[in-house]
Amino acid sequence: MSLSHRPVPVLAVVALLTACTGARDARRAGAPPEALTVRELTVVDAQGRPRLRIGAPLPPPKGAERRAVDAVGIQFMDQDGYEVAGLAMLEPVDIRGLCFDIKDAYEAMCVGLVKGEPSITFRHAWKERITLGVEKGVASIVLRDAQGEPRVRLEVDPDGKTRVEGVSTTSPRPPASGSAAP
Repeated sequence: MSLSHRPVPVLAVVALLTACTGARDARRAGAPPEALTVRELTVVDAQGRPRLRIGAPLPPPKGAERRAVDAVGIQFMDQDGYEVAGLAMLEPVDIRGLCFDIKDAYEAMCVGLVKGEPSITFRHAWKERITLGVEKGVASIVLRDAQGEPRVRLEVDPDGKTRVEGVSTTSPRPPASGSAAP
């Protein structure tokens, strides 16, 4: 081998070592990495408790054995480790949403897109109580009783036609005749 072929590999090794040394020195100087690729990232508070998790997929919330479908997004946790909110995509069921939870691992309030349609849902005691949304062009508000049964529904279709269900015009009974007014 002639000496004329040796400088190229030697120069390549020297250049590589110089680049690595420069990158190490930049990290020492406090320069953050330009990119980070992970499946899950957990941010902890001053006591080391997990408070925010970004994941693909996210693990199930504390108190729940599993999720119905994989969720990709951000999970917010209280000091006891319970999920209290999340911003997630549930791709298998085409849902994207921001939900606020209670410690029992259910969503008490959600704002999202369900199969591309906007929806806001309020739940109480594990029952859906109020839903606002648009489905197939029909805007609606549905109020439910404590058992989750629909009681009042207001709708407006894309043509402006309205529909009202479950509204009563009855009022409290007037006092019986002869009774004294308070």
